Amino acid sequence: MKVSVLLLFLLTVSLAAGTLSATVEIKNCTSTEFYFVWVTESGRDKWIDMLGLSILPPDSSAVFQVTEGWYDFRIEDCQWRTYSFSDIPIEGGSSFLWEVYPIHMDDD
Repeated sequence: MKVSVLLLFLLTVSLAAGTLSATVEIKNCTSTEFYFVWVTESGRDKWIDMLGLSILPPDSSAVFQVTEGWYDFRIEDCQWRTYSFSDIPIEGGSSFLWEVYPIHMDDD
């Protein structure tokens, strides 16, 4: 069963008029639940958990909006393992999909 979590959030300090947003989809292609889907603009220290109080089960997606820019993504699963994807350019008006597989797990 595919469950989608739709969270709308703009990740910028200030928005310029006419800035386009992009759709980001994080798909859990592992056999474990994801507890956190952290997102930040590349080079910043403030991370935002896009799941909030939700959990992302296997074979499900989290979908949210970001403004145009460069982003870092970090996921923590139910066994506290992490998966990271950094310095991703996202253009306004586009869509970005990260299908997270076990091979994407960070090395300890």
